[in-house]
Amino acid sequence: MIWGVLLVASLFECVGATLLKASDGGRRGIPAVGCVIAMTISVGMLAVVTREIPVGTAYAVWTGIGAVGTVVIGVVMFGESGDRRRWASLGLIILGVALLRWSEV
Repeated sequence: MIWGVLLVASLFECVGATLLKASDGGRRGIPAVGCVIAMTISVGMLAVVTREIPVGTAYAVWTGIGAVGTVVIGVVMFGESGDRRRWASLGLIILGVALLRWSEV
């Protein structure tokens, strides 16, 4: 259950980062407000998660999922680079997150 909460917190981080891009550096009000709301929810959920999962593991998983998700969104929605090195780097992040998760079982 708590790992599911961490996953949802990470997804809110992806939403917040995407809205940050859409806000044009904070110049567009609605996406900027949405970014603040999504990030607040994300950090609030992370705080709840750290009651049961060590903070180092929770934070690493949260940022890892957030980074991978945000890169995928950037490639798909914003036409950012999707070269092999970038995907290989994301694979390493995923591997690290998986190993941290399995270390907590």
